[in-house]
Amino acid sequence: MAKKNHFSRNFKAPLTRADWEKLCPPMEYRVIDGPQAYALGIVPAGMSEVNCVVIGASGSYSDTMMYFANYNRVDLPDLDQEPYFELYEGGLTASDLYGIYHHADFPGRTTPLTPTDIARIAASGSSVDISFLSKPNKPAGTLADLRIEGKIDGFDYTWGQGMNAMGANSSVSRETQSGSTEDNK
Repeated sequence: MAKKNHFSRNFKAPLTRADWEKLCPPMEYRVIDGPQAYALGIVPAGMSEVNCVVIGASGSYSDTMMYFANYNRVDLPDLDQEPYFELYEGGLTASDLYGIYHHADFPGRTTPLTPTDIARIAASGSSVDISFLSKPNKPAGTLADLRIEGKIDGFDYTWGQGMNAMGANSSVSRETQSGSTEDNK
C-alpha cells in the first residue's frame, strides 16, 4: 500500500484544466508565494501559514494529467507539506478525482485511496507518494531538474516506464503502463 494514503476530498480548487495548464505546462513546476496561492483559490481557506506553493504537472501517455499544488509551511527545521492534486483523465476537462494527501489520519475527514484510485493516479505519470525533499532553488523549471537535484520524489513510476525518454505528450496507450500499484511506492 502507498506510504501516503490519507486522502481528503473536502476541497476543490476553483481552477479549470485550462487554468492549471496556463499556470504550469506538463512536466514542469512553478513556485508561487502563499498570498498569490490564496488569491488563486488553490489553498483551502482553513489552511493557515502557507509560505509558498509548488505547482506541477505530471506527464502522461494518454493525455491523463495530474496537476498538483504542494502547500509548504516552514516548521523549523522541517518543511511541512501537504500536496493537493486534480486528476484529468483521457483529455477530459473536468476532474472527478481531486483532494489533499495528508500525512496523518483525520477521522471524519480522510479516507484511504482505493487501489483503483491509485492506478488512475499512476496513469498520469505520478504516484500518491509525491513529496518535495526541499524547496526548489528556482521559481520555475522541469520536474526532471528537480529529480536530478534530488528535490522531488513520487515520479519514479513515470521514469521507470520510459517517460524520461518519451516526453509528456507521447501518445502511448494506457495498456503499456500496466504494472502493480506496488511500483508506485
